[in-house]
Amino acid sequence: MKRIFALSFLAILSLSSSFANNEPPGFKIRVKLENYPEKELLLGFHYGEKQYVKDTAVLGADGYFTFQADTLLLPGIYLLVMKPSNSFLQVLIPEKDQDFIVTTDVNDVVNKMKFKGSQDNDVFYDYLRFLGKYRPEADSLRAKMNRSKGNPADSLKYTKELEGLDKIVKKYQFELVEKNPGTLAARITKASIEPEVPTFSGDEKEVAKLRYYWVRAHYFDHVDITDAALLRSPVLHPKINDYITKFIPQHPDSVNVAMDDLFERLKKSPDNYKYFLVHFLNFYAKSQIVGFDACYVHIAQKYYCSGLAPWTKKEDLEKICDNARRLEPILIGKTAPNIIVSDRNNKQHALWDVDADYTVLFFWAPDCGHCKKAAPHMVEFAQKFKDRGVKVFAVCTATAKTPEEKDLPDCWKGMEEKGFTDDLFMNLTDPFIRSRYKALYDVQTTPQIFVLNREHKILMKRIGAEQLIKVMEELMQFEAAKKK
Repeated sequence: MKRIFALSFLAILSLSSSFANNEPPGFKIRVKLENYPEKELLLGFHYGEKQYVKDTAVLGADGYFTFQADTLLLPGIYLLVMKPSNSFLQVLIPEKDQDFIVTTDVNDVVNKMKFKGSQDNDVFYDYLRFLGKYRPEADSLRAKMNRSKGNPADSLKYTKELEGLDKIVKKYQFELVEKNPGTLAARITKASIEPEVPTFSGDEKEVAKLRYYWVRAHYFDHVDITDAALLRSPVLHPKINDYITKFIPQHPDSVNVAMDDLFERLKKSPDNYKYFLVHFLNFYAKSQIVGFDACYVHIAQKYYCSGLAPWTKKEDLEKICDNARRLEPILIGKTAPNIIVSDRNNKQHALWDVDADYTVLFFWAPDCGHCKKAAPHMVEFAQKFKDRGVKVFAVCTATAKTPEEKDLPDCWKGMEEKGFTDDLFMNLTDPFIRSRYKALYDVQTTPQIFVLNREHKILMKRIGAEQLIKVMEELMQFEAAKKK
């Protein structure tokens, strides 16, 4: 048995179905559980990375929990969830044959599991029992390997023994798939088989490169990513999510190309296409990794704002596209938008006129607690880099309280309190936001930091002031290495 991590009723269960109008009768699942004292049993299901509750059944006079309806369930791996622990056992719901009986003992679910009327589940649980037979041996070998670190001979011995077990399991898996073509049990089993990487020759670096590109080309060999039933299983989401967020080189350009290829293939399956498009839009909207807002912008502009996400509500679509429009001009690699702001003598300064190898654009506010914490780090940074071709273009974000107010005493007072002296910082303001810096740089909170090169292209952004010294050192080293 496993533990269920999230149980909540879906607000809307109107997922599209491909069944014709003359669809077969609905589903009926009868469940009898020995050593389960509760009177209620929940029917849940996997959907992507989460689990949800579909229905509740009360123990009948015949000793069975009965789930039934006039329509078929969408195929996938479903969960019989037990109270009060929320532990569960899994059953396969294929496209058809959704009328069957389940019996088991909750103290020994897999070994005591029996089905009447479900070949798919018979095959699936035979497979689980097979895995259970070899799992203790595999766990023991892994433990021995961990203890034998530093002893190459023993480590090699245990590795070969594990490889032998792996071959036995793969043989069983392929035979299961061959003997049960088209069944849900076969599709799920096949999807869990990792492609076997061939042996390559060459030096270590070349072999690693060849292995990587081979695995990349064959990553989905055994899994049909358009199979909607796999979306309602614990198999498909981690397979695709790991491919995009871990396996592909983690640079926005590489990730965007990989996602485009993925979405093109998923178009054959509307449910899977919709799920993963929504998933990755939200994933990159929340990403805290610098630069990966480029992935959010890419998905938003190429798919949502171009009409390829028709399920999206109008008001949500407007927000998504507005966010993408605001973020697109300030992505890493873009030329920073020019702004013209003033010093305390009302002399104007344009960002693009700054003559420095690097410009740090720093937005701060006098009443900002985080800015107060950032101030010592910014002063230390400016002192360390002022003679190394770096200038700090510091914009106080306070605004005028009246149309007549041109001077901003809070800015100058705050500047002095924080140590932002004119020999370290270009101290600037824009009382009436005529430069539109808040919109151009999406300054919704402070502090905000952007690092620009001599051509005013954005090299780094939205990092903490405490990280700035390290980041600048790494950027300088990288640029020096490029020149060599």
